[in-house]
Amino acid sequence: MASAVIDNTLRARFDVPSSPLSRVLAEAAYYPRVSDNKTAQRPTPTTHAIRWPYMQINRPDMVSWLVFDCDHGDVFRWEQVGLPAPNLIVANRSTGPEGRGSFHLFYAVVPVCKSPKARSHPQRYLQAIYERMAELLDADPSYHGGPVCKTPGHAWWHTIELHGHEYSLGELHEYFELPQAEPWRKPPDLSQFTHSRHESLFHEVRHFAYSIVNWARDEATYEVFFNRVQEYAHKRNDFSKRRFWCARTQTHKGDLTASQVQCTVRSIARWTWDHYTGDGRCNRGVMQLDKALPLIERQRLAAARTHGERAKATAERIQAACALLRAKGEALTQTAIAKLARLSRQTVAGYRRVIDEFLAPKPPAAPAQEQATAKPVLVKFGTYQISPAPAAAGESGTSAVQREPGRPALRLVVGGPAPPLDSS
Repeated sequence: MASAVIDNTLRARFDVPSSPLSRVLAEAAYYPRVSDNKTAQRPTPTTHAIRWPYMQINRPDMVSWLVFDCDHGDVFRWEQVGLPAPNLIVANRSTGPEGRGSFHLFYAVVPVCKSPKARSHPQRYLQAIYERMAELLDADPSYHGGPVCKTPGHAWWHTIELHGHEYSLGELHEYFELPQAEPWRKPPDLSQFTHSRHESLFHEVRHFAYSIVNWARDEATYEVFFNRVQEYAHKRNDFSKRRFWCARTQTHKGDLTASQVQCTVRSIARWTWDHYTGDGRCNRGVMQLDKALPLIERQRLAAARTHGERAKATAERIQAACALLRAKGEALTQTAIAKLARLSRQTVAGYRRVIDEFLAPKPPAAPAQEQATAKPVLVKFGTYQISPAPAAAGESGTSAVQREPGRPALRLVVGGPAPPLDSS
């Protein structure tokens, strides 16, 4: 719709270095997605994206803004629940004294990377912060700022600019307590989620991820695991063929968009890789532990054993890779070993001791000629003397034991004092 693309009413504020609007341009992608109907179908340069009513506020695989979608009309609820002030408030024009309409709250945070190769702990911390703040603000918990949000300064919305401070996650955490996570006990009944395509896809894909994650940890990498889950999710996104029925609208629903499937895959893959260890039917009797021990102590001992077995298996894979590289005549670099053993380079670097032991020179074996020419060991103090039989007169040859003239005969003595030598 052409009338939606108009000049931003706060265009001059985007050039002020300390304003939160200038951070919108600084942290956005060079080609963010924009739209006038929340579909995020058109990539546009950043300088032109602020003319559209909806734009992608965060870069791909990077979270610089926490955006909360609220529909209750109370734009100052953050003050009532004891949260810090947001940087921006972008509300519908209908929001006013009547208390109706929806709005978005923008919190500028220190950027957190969410790519497949990023560290998982900051991502989990960010997820916990967002869920708790969404609960306090009575916001949509599944929004997460995307794929697009209300463009600050657009004429369709009423924009309130508060401050330009950038929050750290720890700073936001000081305003509330995070709930303790409860362990997952049993799988839910999938029949109760047939009314929602999102929930149906989520539970189908997560159970598939559970079934392959242990194999992926031992034999592959996170990228391989992510691609397998992504492929399965796109196959299960066939709601149009299944003629998925929505009871609320009394209509058949089509397939989910590619961005919706991708968001579900990222959430499932990361959580499963970091947290899932198996179901409740695991064998706890391998170590024959005393059942009188507390469960947590038995789990600790089992975890230590599992870690040792896994480290041993990894060391064997590295040794096999080193032997194969040596046979090919190639250099034993960490990158080459990691590629051949299907491990990360960081993992191989942690097993440097195994590589050093493989490269250490082995002591040479004693040559056979030296063993043959070694001096015989003389055995002294024999008890019994075996005298040779004298050669008969006229017989040729020598006796079994023949001594040279003028030299004493040797006698084998076992135990006792050494007898005098016979010099006769």
